[in-house]
Amino acid sequence: MKIVVAGAGAGKTTSMAQKVLDRLNEVIDGKIIYVITYTNSAKNRIKGKITELHGTLPRQVFVETSHAFLLREIIFPFYHLLYGQQFTKVSQIILSDNPGYKAMKIKELVANKIIHVEKVTETAKWVVSRKTGDRSETNKRRERILQIILKYLDSVFVDEAQDIDNHFAKIIEVLHSKGINTYLVGDPKQDLRGRNALTELVNSYKEHVEYKPENNRCPISHVNLANTFIPIMQRQFPQKADLGTLSYVYESEIGKEEIHDFVKGSDWDYVYISKKNDRFITHANDRNETLSNLTYEIRQIVKRTTIIDTDIDKWVFILVKNLLKDLNKENNSEIFSKLQKSLSIELTRQDMGKLGEQLKIHREAHSNKGILVNSIDSIKGLEGEKCLFILTTDLTEYLFQTKKEQNKTLNYLYVALTRSKKELVFLVTHEVENKYGRIIVDEKLEGLNIRMWSFAKPKDVLVLS
Repeated sequence: MKIVVAGAGAGKTTSMAQKVLDRLNEVIDGKIIYVITYTNSAKNRIKGKITELHGTLPRQVFVETSHAFLLREIIFPFYHLLYGQQFTKVSQIILSDNPGYKAMKIKELVANKIIHVEKVTETAKWVVSRKTGDRSETNKRRERILQIILKYLDSVFVDEAQDIDNHFAKIIEVLHSKGINTYLVGDPKQDLRGRNALTELVNSYKEHVEYKPENNRCPISHVNLANTFIPIMQRQFPQKADLGTLSYVYESEIGKEEIHDFVKGSDWDYVYISKKNDRFITHANDRNETLSNLTYEIRQIVKRTTIIDTDIDKWVFILVKNLLKDLNKENNSEIFSKLQKSLSIELTRQDMGKLGEQLKIHREAHSNKGILVNSIDSIKGLEGEKCLFILTTDLTEYLFQTKKEQNKTLNYLYVALTRSKKELVFLVTHEVENKYGRIIVDEKLEGLNIRMWSFAKPKDVLVLS
């Protein structure tokens, strides 16, 4: 096992692509190499870099998301051999926060041979490692399965390894113990889920860890600022001679009427925030996701009626369309009553509970009229010349060092500070200004060598003060 700890701008994609090709030259028995990422955009970046270096994507190299790898190579072909349950599909529907509804939904999916994305890594771990209560015969079958995998799988390269959970970390350890080459590249400082699985692997396999301290992306001032908040062993060294620009402006200085043009009309490469509020939203697809969930619940109800299978899609479409039309005019009871009348069916308490949950989520998703910006999660791995960081109270506590715990909130701050290649501007929100007051905000930010920007409304430009 090899673990490379590399921070922002360390050239992880190029380095991994070259390592994959180096390993490919050593493979003489036709085995395959998997490169695993956590997003489709990261998958495309690695594919592009391998193709750039090699000319084409080698037929023995597969670049996939972690879930695609686990489903294709472990769960779909082997899970039923151990536990008798066949999975043929995966679902990404939003699960309820209510534990009872959540468990009910997962059970319902399983009955239809569908595995939810939240259960993928744990289920794959059961295949290659163990599940509580396994019998000796199950363990023997597992060993045979691992021997099958060993015959065709040479290597597993994991990009953005800070995103792995404990289940996936166990899978990696098992594959490593069986002689499969495992290579992980990641940055504990960018663990935005607080899973700490990569950190635990680093601590367990110290002799296999290499630190890459270079930062080829950010200018000197940005790297120095980010280094203030990270462990000494993981601090970076800027490779660019540029000093860069760090500055801030108050949302209240811009004004309510001008804020939209400031955020959307300026030449920002990325505008991002840690937590959305009534003025800034972070997901244009929130509404699509909630519609998908609502449609799913209506479909489950329709399937229990006498409507023939070939007509179900048409009925679902019409019912959802009418439901959305009445969503803000009628309460849940009125909607349930109309649905029962349309389908000539009696809704159970479970039906009304699950459907009511989705109606609530859908109403909330449609009530927010804020300015669309990026979440910090969505811009991890990206970079731009000029970035706007919308500063909210959660990250201000760490920026001002009133809180210093090494946790996922501090990791969000690190990611926010390391996206820009030249200019980073902090937009101090109303909430931060109201909580701390301008005197303290000015003192803290100036103490971090972040200069004030004054907003000149008549000319609609920003001027360094």
